[in-house]
Amino acid sequence: MQPQTLTLTLMAATLAGTAVADVVTSQYTSSSNYEFEIEHMPDFDQVRDTLAVDDNSDPGGMYCVPTSLTNLLGYLGTHGFPDAGPSAADWEDEEDFDLITSYINNMGILAGTTGTGGTYHEPAYDAMEYFLQCRLPGVFTVTENLATNTTGPTLRSIAENNVNGAITSLSYGIYDDIGNDIWGRKVLSRGGGHCISFVRGYRNGSTREIEYMDPDDSSNSSTQSTFGAESYDVNAVSFVKASTIVGASFKGSRTGSRIMRTSSGKWRMIDAVIHVRPRAGYSWDSSESHWNIIWPREWLAWMPRPAPVPGPLGMHLQDFTVGPFNNTLWYLDAAARDKAYSVRLSNGELEAVDLPHTGDQIAFARDHALLVLGEGQLSRLHPFAQHGEHAPEPLTLQMPAGMKYMAMPSLGDDMWLAGPESRMVYRVSQRLDTGPVGIELPRDWATSVGVHSLAASSIPQCPLAILGTNGLIYLCKVGDGELVTVDQFSTDGAIRSIEFNDEGDVVAFGDQGMHLYRAEDGMWGEVSDHPFATEQFSAQSMMATSRTNYDQAQHGGDEWRQIRDIDAADGDIDGNGAVDISDLLELISVFGSQSDAADLDGDGWVGVNDMLVLLGNWTE
Repeated sequence: MQPQTLTLTLMAATLAGTAVADVVTSQYTSSSNYEFEIEHMPDFDQVRDTLAVDDNSDPGGMYCVPTSLTNLLGYLGTHGFPDAGPSAADWEDEEDFDLITSYINNMGILAGTTGTGGTYHEPAYDAMEYFLQCRLPGVFTVTENLATNTTGPTLRSIAENNVNGAITSLSYGIYDDIGNDIWGRKVLSRGGGHCISFVRGYRNGSTREIEYMDPDDSSNSSTQSTFGAESYDVNAVSFVKASTIVGASFKGSRTGSRIMRTSSGKWRMIDAVIHVRPRAGYSWDSSESHWNIIWPREWLAWMPRPAPVPGPLGMHLQDFTVGPFNNTLWYLDAAARDKAYSVRLSNGELEAVDLPHTGDQIAFARDHALLVLGEGQLSRLHPFAQHGEHAPEPLTLQMPAGMKYMAMPSLGDDMWLAGPESRMVYRVSQRLDTGPVGIELPRDWATSVGVHSLAASSIPQCPLAILGTNGLIYLCKVGDGELVTVDQFSTDGAIRSIEFNDEGDVVAFGDQGMHLYRAEDGMWGEVSDHPFATEQFSAQSMMATSRTNYDQAQHGGDEWRQIRDIDAADGDIDGNGAVDISDLLELISVFGSQSDAADLDGDGWVGVNDMLVLLGNWTE
């Protein structure tokens, strides 16, 4: 469980890092009124000598993801964290060109990028999380949000995350409009996507705008082009993602953000983001009725110290957790446990969600469903899903009596449950598609000892930690139908709850604040050499962790690759790279009607002018 060491061969930076407060605007008033803008985000070119070539023999032509992630590392490197990334300040100078190429190449290796195949989501997320965990353990979290049938990232969610302290690499899918399903819903089919670095998001009423650094904005492979953001309008679009009209009939719809690079042809829909933000601790101050947001002592140069997040007066906190997008805190009020409440970190906005039963504990599953445990029941709700046909329904399972605690790993699909007087713990799928499986407590667990808290990890050798009422923490694995203690250690006896952080340390909260336990040379013990060592936490606290909602069944196909985005010539209706007879036949088939793909002049109809545009770009 030791933090891993990452070894990279990099050239030394030639210029010292800088630290500048570069947030130009940061405000989130409401879902229809917000703006975030950041300066000095790098704009590295992906086309570079020595990188793997694409089908057009361009070196780095498919390296949009590792280049966009290197943009984020470059920003961190010059804003107080030189260990995170390249800290050269004059990146457009040819002297530093090879340095950046080394970073992009190394990030591409970690992300599994290939010269002709681009990059897939899961290894891209893993690469960024692994890199920062090795370089700066305990300082940052990495959050990936991928679109599903009924939820997905939008311009609003991205801007709000940045208001709350993130920097962001985002991808837009390159979609084709394949028609409407039997309910009249627009159906879009993804054919790959492109990765960019976010620098500005704006909305005022119906006006939406985005600015980003596009890695693929230069064809010169031997020098760095001048940095510069691209700016486009954004439209809200309700659609179904499917490869066929028939397949769309079985899927829910969602509203997404379309980047208006073109008014016809391809639909560029934001559908994946990677946020990097300081690892936050959230600590409930009962005397002031608010949460304190606690960031590492290694402070972020571009962000102000976060203000407390208010809670409603008179509230008695039963339990709380962090929302899956790190924009909200969700909690149970001990006086009204038939509802779950959320408070927005950016503006203190409060909302309530009705529960099917009262709750003792809440948590979010990996796919962003809200799980509620209480009254011998475990329920699964979908507070972020878009309502309508095929929207996910709530689900409730009966649990053994006395269950009060639950824990789940940030990267796994199972969860663990126990009660104060349990002689067994129970494992169940986060999707609640199977019943609970009971597993006996370790043989060395004394009969007089009760269970006080659980923590789950993605570490195969130690998937579960159990805090006993005797102050011991048991680190366990599953073997032959029972839990086996692989290690145990003592606490100060006043611990209320435990969790694992990204590095595999055990984080404990109690009456004396936060304690962090780590295995060093095979022995577990409390350590003080971590970024939060001097910060104050209450007994009701938790630490944010890195997380992704990646699902192989939904996001693992070739259509979810991130590749090069080359604008087709006007008239290339079918997107095959040529304006030819197939495009002409497609235009004729919709002549005199409305068609986004064939409306080449953007007047809303397919007519003579569109025919002239197509013929004027005919491929020889």
